[in-house]
Amino acid sequence: MGKDRRCAYCGGQAMTDEHVVPKALYPASKANSRVQRITVPACETCNKSWCDDEPHFRNILLMAGTPNKVVKELWNDKALRSFTKKDGHRRKANVIAQLIRTQTPEGFRDMLYPGRCERVLRIVRKVIRGMCFYHHLIWPVTDRQVWADIMCFQVPADFLNAMTSAHAEQEIIEYRYEVIAEDDIHSWWLLTFYERTTFIGIVFQSEETRTHMETLSENTKAHS
Repeated sequence: MGKDRRCAYCGGQAMTDEHVVPKALYPASKANSRVQRITVPACETCNKSWCDDEPHFRNILLMAGTPNKVVKELWNDKALRSFTKKDGHRRKANVIAQLIRTQTPEGFRDMLYPGRCERVLRIVRKVIRGMCFYHHLIWPVTDRQVWADIMCFQVPADFLNAMTSAHAEQEIIEYRYEVIAEDDIHSWWLLTFYERTTFIGIVFQSEETRTHMETLSENTKAHS
């Protein structure tokens, strides 16, 4: 391992490799997945910073929506086992804390909204940042440079067709991106996990350009 490698996330010296798509998202039957083997160089600090959030990300996504085959396998294996470990009570409490009592046609139900959990969005941003490096797009991308949220609207087909598609291992993750390369925005992304939960992401050219656009947006709202 060369000592001159730089971290894909912060630009510091990288002494480890980081899985861009968290290993926690893969069941045993997908152990040989080529997507799971997508790694980027990372410093020890960055590598360890997601260790607690990635299992939480998995647990939230597993419970949010109709399960596919992979979700069922993961839930009955890794997820349930994680709740029996030393920190299992805390992990259960973390999921319960995200439940929101919601009125539905069938009555009140406790619902999970992945887009309202900052820890979930942090992992989405982490995946986008790693993919930016992996696809040789822009580097390093800070967490602040990436905006992410749950996708709440349907993207027109012509927009989707214009994006680069990399939907290998579709049962777990498929993603698309388009490099815009404008003064403020570098690219935008769509990531779908377990064939049902889609997030949208925007990568800004810098932290400063994101702050500038947010300021303009706030000023526009204030005067509207």
